[in-house]
Amino acid sequence: MEFTCILCGYRSSEPGVCPRCGLPLLYRASFSKFHRSNLPGVWRYINELPKPSRLISLGEGFTKIRRINGIMIKYEGNNPTGTYYDRGSAVLASVSNSGDVELTFEEDLTRSLALYLSMAGVKVTVSVDSSVDPRDLLILAKLSTKVCVNCVRNPSVDYFNPLLIEGFKTISYELIEQLDNLRAVTVPVERGALALALVKGFMELEDKGIISVMPRIIGVHVGSLKSPIGDQLRELGVNFMSVKPEDTINAVVELAKHSVFARPISASAYVAAKGINESIAIVSGSPKVRAGFSTRAERSSKTQGLQDVILTRVPKGVPLTAYGVWKAIGEGSLLGVYKALDSLTSRGLATVMVKVVGKRKVKYYILGS
Repeated sequence: MEFTCILCGYRSSEPGVCPRCGLPLLYRASFSKFHRSNLPGVWRYINELPKPSRLISLGEGFTKIRRINGIMIKYEGNNPTGTYYDRGSAVLASVSNSGDVELTFEEDLTRSLALYLSMAGVKVTVSVDSSVDPRDLLILAKLSTKVCVNCVRNPSVDYFNPLLIEGFKTISYELIEQLDNLRAVTVPVERGALALALVKGFMELEDKGIISVMPRIIGVHVGSLKSPIGDQLRELGVNFMSVKPEDTINAVVELAKHSVFARPISASAYVAAKGINESIAIVSGSPKVRAGFSTRAERSSKTQGLQDVILTRVPKGVPLTAYGVWKAIGEGSLLGVYKALDSLTSRGLATVMVKVVGKRKVKYYILGS
């Protein structure tokens, strides 16, 4: 692979940080023309991504565009774990051959990486601290992830990993496919990885003649800008906008009424889009926020409903992984399927079988006759 700085053009055979301007070095795409494949997930754009050594996809990507109160949003909450991180995780899990992976717990990113890397048979260790949410520990346990306390100092993957950026950039490809006239995109900014990825994607499309002019990219932040690459993003043409915390909270509630469950930082893009004509907001989801808008009875009802769907649609006596069950029923989230299968097992309506496949253990569920 070759890596480059999309700001100054510096090239290297190794990833890292540009010694000239400090921007993360990114994978240098070498496709000759833009091509769409029939492969699942982000691999729809396989020619524009690093060559995979194995193909891992859980159906991430090509998320729908919706209009809420007249504002267009691209809702990333429909990805398997509810965030755009799944796009990057799919690429990293398919391309990387680095062996065991050690992570420090970063909520949405860690959940996504743990899921996709487990599908690739990669041994994952996650370092947490004493404040970790027990719900996250349960999710990691279901994915056979090793959990330890403050044991990782140098994580294998961070937000600016070039393979993650490659997955994130597919949002820009999809926007060009889905919209005839894309003028402006509002994107939430914490560290700035998503904004950087969108810039890279649009630059590639412009370079190949797919678009004649890049759309405006507005990086939205709450309070002061904390991105370590804010200055470099400005040089790349990103404009920044600050929104009020109270406006983002109101937006979280407003979006939730339309079944869009977002964190305040993600909802900030929706707030900004309200004041920008012909713009679209990138709104990511959050499983925790979504749970917060459901009562215990509603959650129990949803879990029971998913169990009924599994019992109806999944063939009896056939060993299937949780992913296989999820694909078979065609609805719900993968994490929801895990919960439903656990409930069915505890009720004696399903049994669990563990097989050794290669160097890893794979759990299969068998629905009773």
